[in-house]
Amino acid sequence: MDIFKIGNDFDYFDLTFLDEKEVRLFSTFKGQKITLEWKKDIFAISKDKLQKNELLDFDSRCFGSTLILKKKFENQLKKLLPNEIEMFPVRIKDIPEDFIYINVLKVIPAIDFDGLDTQQSLSMIRNKEIKFKLNEISNEILFRDVKINFYYCTQKFIDFIENNQIKGLSFEKVGNAT
Repeated sequence: MDIFKIGNDFDYFDLTFLDEKEVRLFSTFKGQKITLEWKKDIFAISKDKLQKNELLDFDSRCFGSTLILKKKFENQLKKLLPNEIEMFPVRIKDIPEDFIYINVLKVIPAIDFDGLDTQQSLSMIRNKEIKFKLNEISNEILFRDVKINFYYCTQKFIDFIENNQIKGLSFEKVGNAT
């Protein structure tokens, strides 16, 4: 079973946080339920002089441990991942559509680090030869690992994205489950 890391399709503009404090706050979201007071105005488009021909008509973006999606896909995502995610409204400065932040609650010991030292573990991740535990992820669609906080998915999530014609994400095969 192939496992993919979710990232950004760089044909589209990147996002940035409006407030640097939000960067630190979002980095603390590691699958626990979010109980703090939520504010919508969090993101802006990141523009620099090197960017050329980037598109604004994205439906989703993923960077680090932050995954957002246009609100219009909220119900479909709830059906795909019942009780596995929390969704919070977010806005992107100068973009009229509403988006949602997706907090993935499925944080599991998915990566098999057994018998590996630090160098071997880093090499496995760097070379995109991550060994995932099949018994932990065989029924998963979208998840995070307890040690590596990226968003990982199976082909079923990619199929969902493609079937709904959601633009703005990329999927990189980073390993497999055995």
